[in-house]
Amino acid sequence: MNRKERIECINMLYEMYPLSRKLVFDTFNLKNSILTRTQQIILLALSLSKTLTMSQLAKKINTSNEQATRAVAQLVTMDFVERNQDTKNRRIIHISLTDKAMKFMENTKNNIMDELLIKFERIPDDEMLAFKQAVSQIINVLKITES
Repeated sequence: MNRKERIECINMLYEMYPLSRKLVFDTFNLKNSILTRTQQIILLALSLSKTLTMSQLAKKINTSNEQATRAVAQLVTMDFVERNQDTKNRRIIHISLTDKAMKFMENTKNNIMDELLIKFERIPDDEMLAFKQAVSQIINVLKITES
């Protein structure tokens, strides 16, 4: 693949990102939610990773340590997140979801899934299969770029 084709791939990624983000977060953004987008992203990240250090969390959600720390502090106040010091290095803080947040995320993910399934029912089976394969390949390529 030449440079021009690689640039086209990157430009498609730029186009895909806001579309996929909007699809997920329009569904996630419950009308009466008291959570900010950053808090929503933190809960999603922790629901996938179980526990992260503050630095890992900030990197995973692509924000500063300071912004992640502020959002986590608010989530701690709401009893959605707990902070635990590392037993070997007290400067390292591990972040994880509380039981309350796990139940909230389970319900939220179920609601998101229900809404997305309705939207995706309009897509014919052969296109959905192609989509599944393409997304799987995209995820594999993006993981390579992260390493």
